[in-house]
Amino acid sequence: MKRLVVVGYTLLWVVLVSTFLILSPVVAHGQTKPNNPREGTFTVTPEDYTQTTKYVIGFYLPGATDPVQTQDIGKPPIDAAGTVAFTFNSMPLAFAYDYAARVKAVAGTIESPWSDLSNPFDRTPGKPGKPAIK
Repeated sequence: MKRLVVVGYTLLWVVLVSTFLILSPVVAHGQTKPNNPREGTFTVTPEDYTQTTKYVIGFYLPGATDPVQTQDIGKPPIDAAGTVAFTFNSMPLAFAYDYAARVKAVAGTIESPWSDLSNPFDRTPGKPGKPAIK
């Protein structure tokens, strides 16, 4: 009887661990990687914000050192915590996985270095509507 209980607990443990290992990447992927995003944020000091004319966002493929595309995002408002929230259009980007973005400040003819890379995101085709078979 004691051996049967030990085998039962061992089997239960194997099933639980296997289920966790199989489902973990799916949950983590779904929670952290946006698809076709339109909004972002970055932080800046109020002093730098005041002297900045505009901000530019650059989109990077994995391992790239230069952006595949840039967009002028203007000078969105800054909040009390120094966070700038902005919108952008990801639709001109080619379909691909694991894009990342960087932002740089522009003050007249002077540009800052690019920021660190953002979290990854995907640009994929939209889901079609339900077909009607006639």
